[in-house]
Amino acid sequence: MRIEVINIGSELLFDRLNTNINLISKILLSYGFKISKCIIVGDKKQDIKDAFLNSFKNSDMVIITGGLGPTFDDLTRESIADALNKKLIFDEKLWENIEEKFKKRNIIPPEINKRQAYIIEGSKIIENKNGIAPGIIIHENGKLILIFPGPPNELKPMLEETIQSIEKNLKREKVITKIYSIIGIPESEVQTRLNDLIDKMKENLIILAHPNLIEIVLMLHENQKDVFLEVEDIIKERFGINYLGVNVSSIPEIIGEILRKKKLHLAIAESCTGGLACKLITDIPGSSDYFIGGFITYSNILKKKILKVPKTILRKYGAVSEQTAIYMAKNAKKYGKCDISLSFTGIAGPKGGTSEKPVGLVWIGVCYKKILFAKKFIFSGDRNTIRERAVYKGFELLREILTKNE
Repeated sequence: MRIEVINIGSELLFDRLNTNINLISKILLSYGFKISKCIIVGDKKQDIKDAFLNSFKNSDMVIITGGLGPTFDDLTRESIADALNKKLIFDEKLWENIEEKFKKRNIIPPEINKRQAYIIEGSKIIENKNGIAPGIIIHENGKLILIFPGPPNELKPMLEETIQSIEKNLKREKVITKIYSIIGIPESEVQTRLNDLIDKMKENLIILAHPNLIEIVLMLHENQKDVFLEVEDIIKERFGINYLGVNVSSIPEIIGEILRKKKLHLAIAESCTGGLACKLITDIPGSSDYFIGGFITYSNILKKKILKVPKTILRKYGAVSEQTAIYMAKNAKKYGKCDISLSFTGIAGPKGGTSEKPVGLVWIGVCYKKILFAKKFIFSGDRNTIRERAVYKGFELLREILTKNE
């Protein structure tokens, strides 16, 4: 079954990140559907019509998001109705529902909100429990058109409920998706090690590269379940400890699970990463079970006063050094009264680098039992990318040490 997605909104062509396609893809994959194409279109009626007619011609289902608001540039209803030669009809009951939603917020709805009470001739309404604009379902020439508002908190529950209600009636061979995660290996090397597997399965396999992770996405029909196990055995054999597992949680979650299982507590000392590592760890609900806290010692003053890094070390080797990273890790563990610690000190840029200590240089320290060391890395990218790569490399070291010491 071919599915195409159209995300509408001029803001998506400027400075907004299109998170809707990730959300839609995840929901559809959970029901065995795969997106064939996604495009972004600005708020121009002709552009919306052209994009829709092309997708409608080439697919079995078109999912459209955005452009259902009350303002002059919300043109999705008009554009799709025009493309299908259908009328827009004012729905009195729908308007009453909209008025009621405003009334609960003690607001009299502006007249322009009446635009949201118009529905496309022959369509059905999808209730929006988290917002004003309703969704729209249209069955046309044996094809399905789903139109949703753009805000993710409205789109997500509406799409989930809609797909759940209609998926049994959709004709398709159900697809199962498995994602095999590999850490600490570059994308090119992953492909090199799996060339034979890729040659056999290139129509069903995708490699997704992230700054800290490589994912092998395999999509097969439900009668091919044995193949998933064969593929996992191959990946396990070729990547060993770098293989995280199939359909695994995020790396911070994996670390949390290991720490909780081992009944260990973690503290983190950060300089160049400015609290990012602590933030990612505490994003996980229940992280208080194993995370003591963090020392954000950005300046040398705090490195000396809080983490007791000796003046002589800072003077002789500098804040960005193996010795400083070791002291930060050792004393984070000591003063945090925990079992294992991680430290980061480096130059995230864009300025501050030298020939000896370039931008991207980060020392990452670890202290656990009798293990105490710092490792040198040079990361590429802008400031945010360097910081993110450093944090995930630290998590990778942490996981490796905890796993090897089981």
